[in-house]
Amino acid sequence: MNKECKDNKRIRTGVGVMVFRDGKILLGHRVVSGKDTGGIYQPDSWCLPGGKQEYGETILECAAREVREETGLEIFDARIFGAADDIQPDRHFVTLHVFAQAGEGEPVVTEPDKQDAWEWFSLEALPENLYSPSRKFIRAYIRREQEFSCI
Repeated sequence: MNKECKDNKRIRTGVGVMVFRDGKILLGHRVVSGKDTGGIYQPDSWCLPGGKQEYGETILECAAREVREETGLEIFDARIFGAADDIQPDRHFVTLHVFAQAGEGEPVVTEPDKQDAWEWFSLEALPENLYSPSRKFIRAYIRREQEFSCI
């Protein structure tokens, strides 16, 4: 088996970050004509900030780095929430879910080849075309919040 084929059979680790400010979460719009960067490929969808974890990097370090690289924002009070499998025919990621508070400032588009906008959304008014790994995380978060609100 050649190296390229072997690499496609590896499970990779991604980190998605639900960044909160004033009761809203931050979502970025993935460009329509975006190139496939090796993650779960879904152009023209809305996604949480995040990306691939690097070797030697902790989950929370990855979360902070990805949010900073993609939005220019710093985060604080970051916590691990959970994980999910994100599987497509040619790739498999375990996506770790982190939630955090946004620091000062407004998000900016720092990688225009990947996202063309960052916007704050309430959990009650989310866009319909959510990136599938982000949708899993958001749904799990909402379910957990509803469970705890009944206690």
